[in-house]
Amino acid sequence: MKFAELSKIIFNELPQRLNRHKGLSVFAKERAKFEGWLKVEVCDILLCKNISNVVPEKHRIDIMCDGWAIELKTTNTNYRYPNVVNKTRPITNNIQKIIDDIEQLRNSSKLSGIKKAVLFIVFPVSHIRSDWQKHLKKIIDCLGNEIEHHLFEFNNGVHGVIYFGHINEEI
Repeated sequence: MKFAELSKIIFNELPQRLNRHKGLSVFAKERAKFEGWLKVEVCDILLCKNISNVVPEKHRIDIMCDGWAIELKTTNTNYRYPNVVNKTRPITNNIQKIIDDIEQLRNSSKLSGIKKAVLFIVFPVSHIRSDWQKHLKKIIDCLGNEIEHHLFEFNNGVHGVIYFGHINEEI
């Protein structure tokens, strides 16, 4: 399966699932992460689309399926946002964790011949926010390959962005 196909499957389903769950609105309001929930939902999306061999936590990779290894992250920001509790969040550390996942996938000897990607949700944020774009550029530079994004809203109107990046193994 090509990256564009996998991306389409995820982007066709995930935004609605993020918006539909009222419980996630509480997480967004409190700037709390929800990576475990995300892992379950992405597995469900893939299985509903008849993607083969969906396996969570194989070789310490969040999800493996159909020749892909995918790491997931939920990234909370400290940007002020209406109806979101103001809290200090280590956004620089969160970005570094995404970059670490990219490097881990790229360098894993257990993943020879497997395509690699990272899926991360950032909230609260606007994709075009200039201070966020500086962080995103670091991730894109590390990927060395394509990244796609999709805007969404939680049930309570808090904005976020889903990013899906294909990892270039040649870097």
